[in-house]
Amino acid sequence: MEYLLLYLSNMISKFFKKILGTSEQKKSDSPSTPSLASNLHDKTAKLVSFFGEKIQNAHQEFFAIKDRIGNLRQSNYKLGLKHLENGHIKDAIFRFRFINKFWPELLDAHYQLAYCLTLDNKSSQAKIVLRELIANNPDYDRKAFDLLEHIEEGMKQKSFDE
Repeated sequence: MEYLLLYLSNMISKFFKKILGTSEQKKSDSPSTPSLASNLHDKTAKLVSFFGEKIQNAHQEFFAIKDRIGNLRQSNYKLGLKHLENGHIKDAIFRFRFINKFWPELLDAHYQLAYCLTLDNKSSQAKIVLRELIANNPDYDRKAFDLLEHIEEGMKQKSFDE
């Protein structure tokens, strides 16, 4: 970070030296009046400092967001389980769908979504989720196979009753 600021400062200084020339400006009658080169140097130093602070703030913000995103996955999963525990099935479905959309590698969220869909009488959707889970991860927990079996039996029974 510091190297970047030093590099930018040197590049800007070289740029202004080329524009103004390397010879010293003639001193004016008033010794208290700063030269154009001095003013430009001060302004560029302030500009480099300003951008340096902004880059450092962006860097810190990036890592803060990265930490929050990591917590977002776990927080949503726990919240989905809490909604399920409290009987708020639609809210649980929302959470597990959200997780499946952004973190499809969290396999338990797929199972939980299928389970919630089953509780919400959306067995055909649950069946699709479970089949995808099992097809992509055949070694997944036996409970997914059992739930799929339960759904298929329930759908057969429903078709016999009609």
